[in-house]
Amino acid sequence: MSMNIAVIGLGGTGSAALRFLADAGHKVTGYERFEIGHKRGSSHGNSRIIRYAYPDPLYTNLMTAAFPLWESLCEKTGRDLMVKCGGITFAPGGHPELDATIAALSSAGVAHTVMSSADAMQRFPAFRFSDDEVVVFHADAGFLRSGEIVEAQVELARDTGAEIRAGVEVVDVGETQAGVVVKTACGDVSSYDKVIIAGGAYLPMLFPQIGLPLTVTRQQITYVGLEDAAKHLCAPDRMPVWIDASTYWYGFPTDGRLDGVKIARHQMGDVVDPVMDDRSVRGSDDDAAVRVAEKRIGGTTGSVVHSEVCLYTNTPNEDFIFDTAPGWNNVLLVSGCSGHGFKFTVLLGKVAADWATSGEFCHGLADDRFRLRLPSV
Repeated sequence: MSMNIAVIGLGGTGSAALRFLADAGHKVTGYERFEIGHKRGSSHGNSRIIRYAYPDPLYTNLMTAAFPLWESLCEKTGRDLMVKCGGITFAPGGHPELDATIAALSSAGVAHTVMSSADAMQRFPAFRFSDDEVVVFHADAGFLRSGEIVEAQVELARDTGAEIRAGVEVVDVGETQAGVVVKTACGDVSSYDKVIIAGGAYLPMLFPQIGLPLTVTRQQITYVGLEDAAKHLCAPDRMPVWIDASTYWYGFPTDGRLDGVKIARHQMGDVVDPVMDDRSVRGSDDDAAVRVAEKRIGGTTGSVVHSEVCLYTNTPNEDFIFDTAPGWNNVLLVSGCSGHGFKFTVLLGKVAADWATSGEFCHGLADDRFRLRLPSV
């Protein structure tokens, strides 16, 4: 039976839910406050890491469901939206997060190799490691072309019959006996059977009465220049994506879109208002990224090729929110990807689409960790 469903927020998760619903033959409308592929959220840019390597087995296992969906998207579009260059995680030997990552990979049956720092530098000559560091590599890792993925999924949904309302701000959502009513800033009022809200940093504005446990922070990424002689060593066929488990700095090989290597840190930045923040880059953040690049990668120039700011929408424990709105049965809230969630967005979108038609959660997203925990009134 065909249903009438709205998806609010067309970033990574929303664009995925939209295309899955459209492909299943439902009448679906996608609302996006800004233009498609805008830079005022968390899904734009050239790359996001994709990996099985997590210290938390739940997320390692979720990736076993997400990976085939990404591969299917690449096949469907005929585009290299996922680049499998492999991935490494490293830290001093005995570091608890590194040990937990190795244990999770082993438990999930993901092939991986644990190397000494010397062996790792021989295999990946772009890197510099300390003598006491241990490196774990797994080949089924790499990066996703995030901005291109959002645009590709919206295009697929449109081609399959979805209505796209870009540049339209939703100001209110309410559930009635007749359905879920969506109101926009331009005065339009529409009713739907189900509504999926994947609004990221803008989600709390729709539900101020709930007190969602979400904090929005600014995060800066930096592309550091490379000497000509080092560029071939930092290409995806020679250099994997990487994560320093002891400091949470991480980085990418050259992505074929911008010169240089991308460096960032998975650490909560300053709390911001997503509407008011000016997204200006900070020289101090660039300087910190350059120092890390000089320590970890041979042949960097010390110059900054490009910088930009994105947003994290954080839950207190960095788990996602995947739950119906309190007291409502037909509105699903999906958010709080906390800076590590883009790799899961295709799965989040698929499960959100399945929920809209069945009312049930599936895969690991049925786990209680993803339910809202709000204080009792």
